[in-house]
Amino acid sequence: MNAERSVTGANLVFFGGSTGIGRAAAIELGRRGASILIVGRGREAGEAAVASIKAAGAASAEFLAGDLSTITGIAAVADAVRAWKPQLHGVMHTAMAAFKGKQLTTDGLELSFALQYFARAALNRLLVDRLAASGDGRIVHIAGNVPLSFMPDLDDLQFKQRKWSFFKSILGPHLLGFLQIQEATKRWQGKPVTIAASCVGSTKTKAMSDPSMPLVMRLMGAFGARPEVSAENAVRLLTQASIKDADGAVLRAPKRYRPERLAMDSAQAARLWEITRAIAETKRLTLP
Repeated sequence: MNAERSVTGANLVFFGGSTGIGRAAAIELGRRGASILIVGRGREAGEAAVASIKAAGAASAEFLAGDLSTITGIAAVADAVRAWKPQLHGVMHTAMAAFKGKQLTTDGLELSFALQYFARAALNRLLVDRLAASGDGRIVHIAGNVPLSFMPDLDDLQFKQRKWSFFKSILGPHLLGFLQIQEATKRWQGKPVTIAASCVGSTKTKAMSDPSMPLVMRLMGAFGARPEVSAENAVRLLTQASIKDADGAVLRAPKRYRPERLAMDSAQAARLWEITRAIAETKRLTLP
């Protein structure tokens, strides 16, 4: 068994952690005595998660209501997280939504792009200094082991030219996230911050069973793994004594801790970094 760092009193944020994989991971960190902040949309689910985390033994647990689908909502959440603690020892991203048909946010962003890529990328950049201040800040993306054939066209991220489909919409942002992880690792060299993706398969979560999900997704969720199982590698990334081998890496197999260093198109990764900055600036949000 790998040695663990002490997270007693450490500060960890779980974006989309009210239910599912994020909640399961938050409870595990709570058992180790961490201070937990759950960020989500639904207060009832969020408060229920907080109660479970406290019961598990967390030093503290709080819920922050926030809308991660809009740029102004992301900015407000980042401000609230910075006000919560001066140092962050880890953040984990699991936020997603169930939907039928193409949906645009109030910013004109396609919904999956907004939640599963842009919110994560923006929050990472807005909170990197708080993570570095802890001396060992860790960022974990929950993702899928998606084939490169689903890589979105960087000139058409909002499906204005391409035909929208559910699977293109929901799978593409995972690959964009890999590009962001690779570029962040390059740009944050020297900072005591590690960033990695933990891939999961079908999981029995609230989102997967939502009637707004296509039937095939609901069936996959019904026969999927328990959230606690899907969360295991993410918990390892947040608790192992060192994860230098996982910095800028993806763990593709849910049941094995085997980091694979990302080596995607570096020009695409750099370009996406700048596209993300430009999108944020449409609402006067400056990303470091």
